[in-house]
Amino acid sequence: MSRAATRSATKVESVSNRDDLLAVLSGRRPERIPFIANGFHDEKTMHKLAPADCWDENTYYVPSDEPQRERYSPEPRTRDSRERAVRMARHMDMCTLGVGKGGVFPFGHGGPGEIQPVVIERNPEFKILEYEGGSRRKIHYNPHSIHYYHFLLKEKRDPDSIELPDMRDPRRFQDVEEDCRLFKAGDTVTTGSIQGFFSGIHNSFMDFEDTMVNLLLEPEYMHRVTRVLAEMSLDAVDMYMDRGVEIIDVCDDLGNAAGLLLSPELFRTFFLPWYERLVDRVHQRGGYVHLHSHGNIAPVLPDFVSIGVDIINPFDWGENPDLPGLVRRFARDVVFCGGCESALYRFPDEEVEAIIRRACGLAEPAEGRYVLMVSGIIDALSIERWNRWRETIRRAREELAV
Repeated sequence: MSRAATRSATKVESVSNRDDLLAVLSGRRPERIPFIANGFHDEKTMHKLAPADCWDENTYYVPSDEPQRERYSPEPRTRDSRERAVRMARHMDMCTLGVGKGGVFPFGHGGPGEIQPVVIERNPEFKILEYEGGSRRKIHYNPHSIHYYHFLLKEKRDPDSIELPDMRDPRRFQDVEEDCRLFKAGDTVTTGSIQGFFSGIHNSFMDFEDTMVNLLLEPEYMHRVTRVLAEMSLDAVDMYMDRGVEIIDVCDDLGNAAGLLLSPELFRTFFLPWYERLVDRVHQRGGYVHLHSHGNIAPVLPDFVSIGVDIINPFDWGENPDLPGLVRRFARDVVFCGGCESALYRFPDEEVEAIIRRACGLAEPAEGRYVLMVSGIIDALSIERWNRWRETIRRAREELAV
């Protein structure tokens, strides 16, 4: 009897990446461990490692340098652009595909539910983006880095006075319904991104130091800031789900290897209630919530589990040394995603294989409620090495499924 046959009593006979992820989310066992690619480190890497027919000016999460674009086109997305996104999903062998221009990969701060950038300056060394709401980011090319600055709430400006995008404008989401139709037919589960309730503040509206000080000393003001930004994101959730999006991705880096960036009490006071509203809203429509947060967030993991967050990632092993213990404790209530090392490119190939197989080994204590995610896809990788990674990931997903 084959190994697959021995699992057939409790496993769905899936035939696709989409089926594998939906099986995991519904408590069934997949044929293969689902895989979500966190995307390429920068546009240059994407162009180097992915076939040219897999990407276009709508793929990356900021307006492209090749071809040069200052902003995403207001014109409807073309069928060719959508088919390129589907081919990217097939190249990466991933089970999700993000909707909207710039939204292909999860957690890159792209798509119509995130604030959108315009390139206001570009030269061979860097480009400067200005985002809706007025903040700016300077992206350096060699080496790749991002500098956040020009925060509009520096002087405790009234948050209601900021010109934020109208997430209720149907023109903003004009591509989403057809994206969903074609992406589902292309073997993926559709996702839409919104900004994190905590990191959305200090990424785009107030610098990190001011954010932390004001959370402690100006709680009434920070409740107003959080409300304005959270309500904008919840409006985007409605627009996504009205058009067929199945998973809402929210990126909110709450920690590092040392622990949380803010106390559990501050998190529960300011941000957990908005996560509860998000989960309720998405679940009422039959969807799922996928939270991304770096760091050791074990102190608030029970909070996310208690309100019903469906998937949590990335759970870098270096930041969460007791990852198997967390999986055994919580896997019946939440799907774990990740389990690799963030700087995977620093390891020789034999160690990369061991790291990926160790991550996929979490599927067993998780009783199948596990999704692999791999980061560290940077320009230093050769095409040959990237292809070896892809084969290593494929084998581990097949051989270690439970």
